[in-house]
Amino acid sequence: MTGKPLVALAAAAEQVDGVPHVAVREVYVRALEQVSGCHVVVVGGPAPDLAHLVDRFDGVVFGGHQSNVLPRWYGGEPGSGPADADRDELALSVIPAALRADVPVLGICRGLQELNVALGGTLRNVPGHTEDLSLPRDEQYLPAHPVRLTEGGVLRRLLGEPSVEVNSLHYQAIDRLAPGLRVEAVAPDGVVEAASAEGAAFCLAVQWHPEWYAATDLVSVALFTGFGAAVAARAARRAVI
Repeated sequence: MTGKPLVALAAAAEQVDGVPHVAVREVYVRALEQVSGCHVVVVGGPAPDLAHLVDRFDGVVFGGHQSNVLPRWYGGEPGSGPADADRDELALSVIPAALRADVPVLGICRGLQELNVALGGTLRNVPGHTEDLSLPRDEQYLPAHPVRLTEGGVLRRLLGEPSVEVNSLHYQAIDRLAPGLRVEAVAPDGVVEAASAEGAAFCLAVQWHPEWYAATDLVSVALFTGFGAAVAARAARRAVI
């Protein structure tokens, strides 16, 4: 095994031929391996012990999925649509533990929603942020709208631009921002498109999907490279302990 950083990538529950599976899209693994420069361990189910073991990793990643965060976790009204209680439990236990252990955290789409709920925020449903399913899959993930980046924020430093084009595809979004989070990007309709945790070595979550064109889209490259630098720094610190 090389000295590459080791990250835990959260899986989601899926049914295949009526049999429960835990799964991740390959694009997440490829982005983390090829752009962030990491080894990847896929973690599925509620994994109740992972919160106690999270300091063995150099980073944790919570990617997107079709399922919604259950409203019961943040006091919301019962909703509709697919749910994944095991994934919710995994995120709500591991994210705070990672922050306490100063382990870098990257959230993508559902991962932004999980970060907000894990730290005490709430969610709402938003219209007009879903993909056009009539398009080929690759076209669904092309940049579709601008976001304005917060002056002095993590994303602004990584990207060096006041605004960028992204490809948000989601049903839930941040309603009340959790204590300790900072807004990093906002869509033209006011939807929070990214947030970071104040005081963390690296804790950044975005509402869009940088994984799909991680090696070619400049915004995606910067995001995964920034995460890669953070986990490499943690790996280096652990190596000398």
